[in-house]
Amino acid sequence: MRKYSERGFKNLEFLRFLLIWAVVGVHIAYLNLSGAEQFSWLVKWTSGWQAVEMFFLMSGFFLFYKVRTEETVLHFALRKWLRLAPFIIALTIVGYIAAGFDIMQYPLSVNIFNALLLLDWNTHHFGPDATILYVAWFANALFFVSVIYFCIFKALDHNKAILTIGTISFICFYMYSRHVFIVVPFIFPMVRGFAYIGFGILLCEVWKSYTADRKPETQTSVHLGVSALEAVLLLTIVISLFGGSTGIPTPEGLTVPPDQIATLTAQTWFPELTRWALDGVWLQICFVALFWLFLCNRGIISRGLNNPLSVTLGKYSYAIFLVHTIVIRALRDYVNLPDLKWSYENPVLLISLVCMGILAAAVAAHHLLEQPLTRWANSKL
Repeated sequence: MRKYSERGFKNLEFLRFLLIWAVVGVHIAYLNLSGAEQFSWLVKWTSGWQAVEMFFLMSGFFLFYKVRTEETVLHFALRKWLRLAPFIIALTIVGYIAAGFDIMQYPLSVNIFNALLLLDWNTHHFGPDATILYVAWFANALFFVSVIYFCIFKALDHNKAILTIGTISFICFYMYSRHVFIVVPFIFPMVRGFAYIGFGILLCEVWKSYTADRKPETQTSVHLGVSALEAVLLLTIVISLFGGSTGIPTPEGLTVPPDQIATLTAQTWFPELTRWALDGVWLQICFVALFWLFLCNRGIISRGLNNPLSVTLGKYSYAIFLVHTIVIRALRDYVNLPDLKWSYENPVLLISLVCMGILAAAVAAHHLLEQPLTRWANSKL
């Protein structure tokens, strides 16, 4: 994926890296559940969805940061495909091997076909009939929505294109909030993609207008008020994404063993902290505000994160996003967690080891697969 640092926003690489782990955290819950679906109410499953929606918004912002309308639709689509699909195809083969060649409903041939065309991926969970890289539906929606929005930019002048995209975005927001769509694997991701990518494009237009009208800064001092606001927003987002379940009552008649609770939810560890977690539109507003402050780069946090370390972390984001499903699927298939007594006694250690394994696998996949494939893709453009 394109690095945000290429546009001069290194701090956003850290923000993307942070959001990736919100998605990973939800999927790690599948390991802790050990197949016990009756405990699913303990986990804040919406964290992963909300993080992906933030990805859509950020992608929309930078997708048409500099629109080249002289580019053909075919070249644009090919360029996007070469950035997304080859790595998914390679990891599909790796994941198929890691799953022991045992994908009943979706064999390797079907998965490869889906990856080649970037078709929608089944959104089932880690059952034996699931696709290997089911999170790749994000690439599907990102690709097709990008191509359609680019066609709008090609067909209309700039102002009409922005008006059209804004209209589509807000219609899809209404459909998404009211569930006015058919809940099938193709429609659901596309509605969210049109909504949030379109909103990101609109936010980009606001940013361009703001920077065009803003007077050149004569001093580069840090604003303490902005720094405090950045700290509050970042802390709120971290608590909301990683704070476990919030406000969900215990199902009547359900008894949960204490050792199960200890491994399933952060609310057990930080009950006073997680009560401040936000959800839904309030969390999205906080993210948009923090995103804007990071763009302005006037606070201590935004400037402190505007460094090469953030770029280093950010370059592994796409690999972590895809590879973690393979690692978790392999653990589900080959490791019997209930037999590991220490995992219930030391849940933090278990989760830390899983995260370290995911990070190590992602780093290896980035250097062995993603980078060579990216260089090959660039040579074809």
